[in-house]
Amino acid sequence: MRGAAALLLLLSLGEVPRIHGTLPVANLGAAAGAIGGNSALPTDRRILAGKPAGLRRGGSGGAIPQSIVDRYNPARQGGGVSGAAGGRPQRRPPPPLQRRPAHGAQPPSPPPSFGIAQYKQMLGLSYLFYEAQRSGKLPPGNRVPWRGDSHLTDRVVGGWHDAGDMIKHSLTIAQSSLFLAWAALDFPAGVAAAGQTGYSRAAVTWAADYLLRCSIGPNRFVGLIGDPDVDHNYWGRPEDQRGPRKPYIWNRSMPASDLLGMTSAALASASLLLRPTNATFANQLLAKAQELYRWGADVPGRYSSSYPGYRQDIYGSSRYPDKLMLAAGWLGRATGNASYFVESQRWYKQLGADNLSPYADWDDTSSAAAVALVSAGLRQGAAKVPAYKDYTDFLDTTFLQTYIAADGTWGIVKTPKGLRYPEWSDWGNNRYSANAAFIALLRAQQLPASSPERAAAIDFARSQVDYMLGSSGRSFVVGWGTNPPLRCHHSAASCPNRPAPCGWDNFNAPGPNPQVLYGALVAGPAGPGDNTYNDKRTDYVTNEVTIDYNAGFTGALAGLIHLLGPQVG
Repeated sequence: MRGAAALLLLLSLGEVPRIHGTLPVANLGAAAGAIGGNSALPTDRRILAGKPAGLRRGGSGGAIPQSIVDRYNPARQGGGVSGAAGGRPQRRPPPPLQRRPAHGAQPPSPPPSFGIAQYKQMLGLSYLFYEAQRSGKLPPGNRVPWRGDSHLTDRVVGGWHDAGDMIKHSLTIAQSSLFLAWAALDFPAGVAAAGQTGYSRAAVTWAADYLLRCSIGPNRFVGLIGDPDVDHNYWGRPEDQRGPRKPYIWNRSMPASDLLGMTSAALASASLLLRPTNATFANQLLAKAQELYRWGADVPGRYSSSYPGYRQDIYGSSRYPDKLMLAAGWLGRATGNASYFVESQRWYKQLGADNLSPYADWDDTSSAAAVALVSAGLRQGAAKVPAYKDYTDFLDTTFLQTYIAADGTWGIVKTPKGLRYPEWSDWGNNRYSANAAFIALLRAQQLPASSPERAAAIDFARSQVDYMLGSSGRSFVVGWGTNPPLRCHHSAASCPNRPAPCGWDNFNAPGPNPQVLYGALVAGPAGPGDNTYNDKRTDYVTNEVTIDYNAGFTGALAGLIHLLGPQVG
């Protein structure tokens, strides 16, 4: 079924919200030939001048090595010194808080371009994107008509394809699932107002079930399925990719604290979300979360360093204490056992107060851990959460102020039209901004309703979501808004309807993707300007989509609906 026609059918059935703005018109000319061949690789393997060679991404944007944290940390630039009271660094004074203008005063910038109605629409489409990423045997209610069953012979069937490619990485599945569950748990009114409660639970269930089954025996865990070299030399439908796919299995002799910690946090959060509807499954998830956490704590180390020959450019990890800190925080919330918060402090100390950074993605979860532990303190008592004051100070004087000011502190800057991003990054900048927006809204919810700090956090988050929706003059979400991406780097979406073949010729085709990957957030501008985004299928740096790009975006949308409610249209 053709993309626009399929969406109209879904709309008529009430399956997804109506779309704001102009729908892209896909080029749906079908080619003749047999089903799904993978034609010969083209000879020109360069994508963009100055970018890595190769037609498919060889790596995984989002790595935040310690050298970046060291270079941009103000405490190591003369702005602060270690050895303050309590062992915490003295951070340089934060920039002045940007507050909302007084009632009736002229705002310093134009009002946001979008309102609750648009956030609701977009939230529904973001969940739909995760359905398009499903691997395995699809359920009867599949809402993506151009997707079918795939990779049914994988060592562990199911899960989500990582991005425009078809590997399945437990680290990014776990981080994405965690953010989706977190949004549904802490912003339930937002998810419900958009009519997405069932879809949110379905998304988390799909991921959590896969992660649970990745534990294939005592101290054996599947962290990755699909050899990246093989996968990245294939362009076509996932349904047509044949043959065995390599499983990467970690055992107790191979430290994997980061991978296991992230998975533990995901399973613990899923157990909380799904308990009201399936207590038996929730108990299984929580028990596995505790088991994996203990394994990660007892055998410390980075997963990508312990597996022989593992490619460091495929989500190679830079640290692990932040993931164990995050996991312990979620286990404390899920079990009610405050001893886990003491363990969080242990990992916080090992990470180092100086290394609490405002960056937020799969490689650095320290800010996510901080806001999770503050939430736990508010629920169960701040006295039960050691270092509670450290976490609140970090969130308010470092995290929020860094993003609101975007004056170069910690390397966070903004484009002329307002996107916040790390100046050291040219890959996946919408992801960094969306994750920051989600964490800012989680912190806003913790602050008094009338506080200017809460208002400033919400304003910041809203500005970033609006940027992605189109306040800059173009949408960065496939199938939505003004001038949306038409050629996102996504193998399955580039394939025409069957029985036309799909292969590298489709990769090189100049027209729009035949299938519209509704709700997918593209990587966005490389910086430093707003015009550094390329709607080219060959540009995986600014135009690929991934499950982790949409995770914080989904959470931020739910948070805005929940916190703004009837205040805006």
